[in-house]
Amino acid sequence: MSGKELDPRKELILKVVTDDYIESAEPVGSRTIARKYNLGLSPATIRNEMADLEEIGYLKQPHVSAGRIPSQQGYRYYVDSLMKQQKLAEEELRIIKSYIESKSKELDALLQQTVKMLAQITRYPSLMLGPKLQPSVFKHVQLVPLNSYNILVLVVTNLGVIENKLITIDVPVEQGDLDRISNLLNKKLRGKTFGNLKSSVLAELKEEMAAHDDFFHKAICLLLNTLETRDKERIYLDGVINILEHPEFKEIEKFKPLMGMMEEEERLYKMLTDSSCRHGLRISIGEENQEEAAQECSIITATYNMKGRAVGTIGVLGPTRMDYSHVVAVVDFIAQYLSEILSEKKM
Repeated sequence: MSGKELDPRKELILKVVTDDYIESAEPVGSRTIARKYNLGLSPATIRNEMADLEEIGYLKQPHVSAGRIPSQQGYRYYVDSLMKQQKLAEEELRIIKSYIESKSKELDALLQQTVKMLAQITRYPSLMLGPKLQPSVFKHVQLVPLNSYNILVLVVTNLGVIENKLITIDVPVEQGDLDRISNLLNKKLRGKTFGNLKSSVLAELKEEMAAHDDFFHKAICLLLNTLETRDKERIYLDGVINILEHPEFKEIEKFKPLMGMMEEEERLYKMLTDSSCRHGLRISIGEENQEEAAQECSIITATYNMKGRAVGTIGVLGPTRMDYSHVVAVVDFIAQYLSEILSEKKM
């Protein structure tokens, strides 16, 4: 818990101010509280309590003569001590379960659709850090000709499909040629972990393929480059445009830095890996976020597991005036259910 311990009456005032501001996006006055909430307190008493809460840093007044809104310290006290996690409706639970189960055969599709669903349910930008590639074991590669000059490379591991890459060649290719490359790759790589793909196995493959014509050499180099560069967890992002639904980001000067951050995978990666250092659910509010562009935002993340081992992070980014109760419930449930599905996958 942060800051000074509040007495029950101040806690009540802070809770209703925060709840009302989350719902309305408008500063909250004492008359509003007295009219909307049956607290058994006069407007004058409420006004005095709000003034005290402002003085000790839990509320702030954005404009002269306006009502109050929670400060960062107020939000922190709210989520730590006052907020009750919302219980998800049966319909929401059904949608989440059916969505995840329908996509559970292939890992990549499962994660893409999960982060998309999270954005749709919460109405905030949602992001996800996929499982690390290195613990995965190579199972199969398939080269699919889309036409004479374009080949889809499908790489499969024990976790499911984790990479698709389109390579373009200058010389037309026949299926028999692709089969020869596929057979060689599968023979050399099957059962290897991705952490070992940069070792002598890759050098041996390159040397063996050098004996073939230019097409084979180019194709194998492109494929190996695909495998070699995929040494970081994948970032999944959806619902970025949802941030514009919130009045805090109607001003382009506030939206631009946030948009710039979400366009840079390295910054998202750092933000999510910072979160994944702590297992379970985490709420970062305002300036608690190290990323400067996210310091007017809150980020709620949860790690998801595979057979008891944390393998990734899923989260939601929104204004500090976020519907914490609902988002926490959704993120927490999805992380737990995703963990169940991943742990049931045959490795």
